[in-house]
Amino acid sequence: MVLFLAGGSGYTRRQGLRRVKERLENVPGASNIRYEPSAIKPTAVVVVVDIEMFLEEPFPRDTGRLEVVWRPREATDLQRVQWIDDAVSLGWHKDRDHSDLGTTHFQHEMSDGATPHREPAHIEVEAPVSFLEICLDRLPDRIRVTSD
Repeated sequence: MVLFLAGGSGYTRRQGLRRVKERLENVPGASNIRYEPSAIKPTAVVVVVDIEMFLEEPFPRDTGRLEVVWRPREATDLQRVQWIDDAVSLGWHKDRDHSDLGTTHFQHEMSDGATPHREPAHIEVEAPVSFLEICLDRLPDRIRVTSD
């Protein structure tokens, strides 16, 4: 049996995603919180979010989807917190896709198919819930700027 432990947090993938799911249950406006592709072999946690409840203010779009991926790795875990709604897809990625931007980067794509914008994100935590907390703290401001 191979047991993957996170790089520094000491969680297995299942334990880390369970903690992520528990945290997402407390997000204002969250519903339909589930593991993807299944509870038996989860690779992500997905939640539907009522945007106005989440932002605590009127907003031109109704709902969005938040997808949290966490894959423990021997050195640095792969982590993604991605927001998707009718107009935008944005999120924080800790992966090796854009190493020129540092360990983590923020990526923003509009539904019109324009070239994605990427910038350094400066998130250095390893624990999946700590990474999620930082992203949840930054998410409202990132959503608000897409209301135009």
